[in-house]
Amino acid sequence: MIGHPGLALAWLTIAVHSGTALKTEVLRAADVEDAFVTLHVKLHSTVAGLQEQLNNNNRELRKALVSPLLVEFQRGLERLLSDTMHMKDKRAALAELRSADASLQRLISSYSAWEASHRSYRLSTDSGLLLEVAKTATSLETQLLHMQKAFQTKKRSNEMRLKAMWLRLSATKSNKDALQREEEYFNKLSAKRSKQFAKIRSAVDAISNKDPKLLFGFVRAVHDATVNDDLHAMAIQ
Repeated sequence: MIGHPGLALAWLTIAVHSGTALKTEVLRAADVEDAFVTLHVKLHSTVAGLQEQLNNNNRELRKALVSPLLVEFQRGLERLLSDTMHMKDKRAALAELRSADASLQRLISSYSAWEASHRSYRLSTDSGLLLEVAKTATSLETQLLHMQKAFQTKKRSNEMRLKAMWLRLSATKSNKDALQREEEYFNKLSAKRSKQFAKIRSAVDAISNKDPKLLFGFVRAVHDATVNDDLHAMAIQ
């Protein structure tokens, strides 16, 4: 058993440890805002880096099969940044940002190590990279289904409206020409959307099949966005 002096010492030790923990918690609370801002700026810079790549070289990257994945990844970060900026609980917001940053690092870590080695070995995909790319592909596929459903609804509505207008239309040439122009416009829009949907589906399928070229292009673009961020941060320090 612990005697009175030992019991007093034990309680004193607990009190000291509790006080230290409380002090640490207070310090952490004071640093939350700074940590939030730092990480928010970092991820925002990644978004800007991706946007810059998508717009460079006459928007050549946007024409590539990998572009739908990069755009979806960029938009995911944008949504996160917007949501966390409006969260009242900054601790929870910081946790969300840290989780996103950890996912980003898992995505590019193998590529970063490969670059650091001056590409001295053959780059291979690891489980972390595949996991993070699969998340983006799943999100993109969900977005594709929503887009297809919305456009089909719009298409049916437009076809019914035009059909009704043709039935009510007076036989004047100007009215017929106006309807024909509208039909031609919507047919062109349908062809454009079909091409867009097919490209997105091809990108999702390529990720499902672990297409090495597409995986490499995606990871390289994200990595280059983060490297540009680091150089920018060094320049303004």
